[in-house]
Amino acid sequence: MYLCLNRGTTGGNLSQEDFAALAGGAGFAGADISIDFAVQHGAQALIDLYGKLNLKFGGWGPPEWRQADAAEAKTNLEKLKKQAEVAAKLKANYCATWIMPSSESQLAVNFQFHVDRIKPVAAILAEYGLSFGLEFVAPYHLRKMHRHEFLFTPGQMLELAGAIGPNVGLLVDCFHLHCAGVPATYLAEKAAGKIVLAHVNDAPKVPAHEVLDGTRVFPGEGAIDQAAYRTGLTAAGYDGPVSLEVFARVKDVPPAEAALQAREACRKAGW
Repeated sequence: MYLCLNRGTTGGNLSQEDFAALAGGAGFAGADISIDFAVQHGAQALIDLYGKLNLKFGGWGPPEWRQADAAEAKTNLEKLKKQAEVAAKLKANYCATWIMPSSESQLAVNFQFHVDRIKPVAAILAEYGLSFGLEFVAPYHLRKMHRHEFLFTPGQMLELAGAIGPNVGLLVDCFHLHCAGVPATYLAEKAAGKIVLAHVNDAPKVPAHEVLDGTRVFPGEGAIDQAAYRTGLTAAGYDGPVSLEVFARVKDVPPAEAALQAREACRKAGW
């Protein structure tokens, strides 16, 4: 496994070149990628950029699939084909998306909606030998945001993944494991070989049902056992990027300083 900088932590508005330089300058082993940069400039351009900075490739996401109408969905799937072709050349098999844990639709209806929308995405990725990760999102306030609760645990998300296709697995975030009340040991017991991407962060030291999604902190600053999470990922056979995602923790700090703070916190926490 190797630690990556996520744009949600800092550098969200930077170009791909500047974001990679930010991650490399702070000492991260990798950085999440802009797959559209690689589509526009070619796979070799991204290989050269990351190679110059001694960085490994992190995660990336597909085009919009939730709200797209029929015409937009078709356009986005054509776009995904170009992205997948480049990702295969990069061997960046870390494409993932998040799933909202509540809806105005009943569970069965919402489940089928996700199968119908995600199956074409997964099928295109499969054509290029790529996997697709689904992120379970577990904060209690998001589970109660809409009328009907939806999937919010890794086990439930694996059920959805299984209904979509054999190349579909999980994006695992220790924050959501914590909020769902699921121990890291679950990963080896039930998710072995099914983790496509991993996120790392920490949760405030309050009861899990009081944790808000935007209150993530650096690893080692909160309630999550970081060593247990690393052990769980390793035991599940995961050896890819672990992307640091903390959102507002350093929102008012200049990107270079924020990246350095983030890397030092991760180092102290064993990452």
